[in-house]
Amino acid sequence: MQESKQWEGDIGFVREALRRSEAVCSPASIYLLWAVAIAVGFALVDFASRYVSVYWMIVGPVGMVISALLGRQHSKQIGQRNKEIGIRHLLHWSGMMGAILLAVLLVVNGSVSPKVLGQLILVIVAFSYFLAGVHLERPLLWIGLLMVAGYVAILFIHGYTWTIIGVIVALSMIALAVKGGRASVPSAD
Repeated sequence: MQESKQWEGDIGFVREALRRSEAVCSPASIYLLWAVAIAVGFALVDFASRYVSVYWMIVGPVGMVISALLGRQHSKQIGQRNKEIGIRHLLHWSGMMGAILLAVLLVVNGSVSPKVLGQLILVIVAFSYFLAGVHLERPLLWIGLLMVAGYVAILFIHGYTWTIIGVIVALSMIALAVKGGRASVPSAD
């Protein structure tokens, strides 16, 4: 009888550990970091477009490094260090930055105007967030779809559209950070 209760306790411990590991995701601080970066960066398009490229050339890579450090610190704090997930995030977001860099080359060789480049980058970022939602953290899927809607709005609506989209996306990310309802996508293996 005593042994049976011990087994139940052990199984309960393992079940709880598995439940917690499936809920591991990026800390709220990363969502807040990118909410601010997106709100400012998108508003720059409408109010100070000459600074947009410099802003993102600095904020993009620096934000990625800060995000990696925050994610690593968070995983240490909760006692669930998973190098594989960290590498998966690094590859995903580095891939997005690489695609953006390749898109910038289209402006350099004259194939695309700077205005169209901004829209193309928004498509790349929206698609990256959507795929991150499919493979990494489910709520990012909805952020990606919001950006897709924003892209469509930019095509047809003029006048502070970038700012409005930036604010909507930022508020959505802040809501996710505050709610704490971020969930990771369980691994298929």
